Amino acid sequence: LGLSGHATRPAFNFSQAWRSLPREARDTLFMLAVIGWTIAPHVLRLSPWVGLLCGAVLLWRGALAWRQGPLPGRWVLVAVLIAASGLTWWTEHTLFGKSAGVTLLVVLMALKTLELRARRDAFVIFFLGFFTMLTNFFFSQSLLTAAAMLIALLGLLTALVNAHLVAAARR
Repeated sequence: LGLSGHATRPAFNFSQAWRSLPREARDTLFMLAVIGWTIAPHVLRLSPWVGLLCGAVLLWRGALAWRQGPLPGRWVLVAVLIAASGLTWWTEHTLFGKSAGVTLLVVLMALKTLELRARRDAFVIFFLGFFTMLTNFFFSQSLLTAAAMLIALLGLLTALVNAHLVAAARR
């Protein structure tokens, strides 16, 4: 009982909750954080809906990993993909070119996290991440961009090693 005589709930302990997650969920959450870091500079340059959609998808996938919930069905992904393509056409007036291409790349990488079922899917996300990381230099070649993308590179390489460690442990 607390000082007021009422039962108190124990405080949420993030560290304990993190350690109680399965390794696959922790790796997924780490990869989502790296993806968020990689696409963050693009959010400032692209249409506002891109940041909102990618943020919502990454948070949704993070919640699914945290709760170890089932991934959405194929039709949900198709519907979001059609909406994203339509929004890209509406804002860029094309599906080709630098801005439209980067927009689709960023959105597709975020959407691919909702299909993360097998190691093959993780490798697709890693390589999309490497490519997305490079597209940041289309817009800026500053030292700050280079430093941020160096952190993204190290994060993507760490996530890639984590994926291989899980596979090696299963053998």
